[in-house]
Amino acid sequence: MSARTPEPAERATPGRALFRVVRYWSRRWTGAGQAVDAERGRDVMVTEAVAALQGDEGATVNEVADELGIDQSGASRFLTQAVERGYLRKVASPADARQRRLLVTSKGAKMLEAAHQWQESVFAELTADWSAEDVRRFHGYLQRFLAAQQQLP
Repeated sequence: MSARTPEPAERATPGRALFRVVRYWSRRWTGAGQAVDAERGRDVMVTEAVAALQGDEGATVNEVADELGIDQSGASRFLTQAVERGYLRKVASPADARQRRLLVTSKGAKMLEAAHQWQESVFAELTADWSAEDVRRFHGYLQRFLAAQQQLP
């Protein structure tokens, strides 16, 4: 991570700080000592979206696009790459055999587990000098923030 000059106080608003964090971490993946790999970050992003949406029948491209806030064609490209890499598989929809749905493969589940371990290690590193109470409180605030996000249309 490169050292950057902190944003001037007059521009360091909560919303801007949040989106700076999101922008920085959204596509980073370093895996086991690897360099930052944006494509792997996209694989994690789409595989995690499918895992969150798939239920018993799988997720559609449109559902994944909506979950990620991107257009259908972009989601389709990212999903195709994740299928080609073995993280996802396509299956026929039980309701309409012409429609395809996506499911996470065992390789995809292992990749997500590694990504989650990496996420936890990054969080632990960034909060290493925080008190346990500060970490607990921050986690609670993040959970509240996510719950509020889920209430949006």
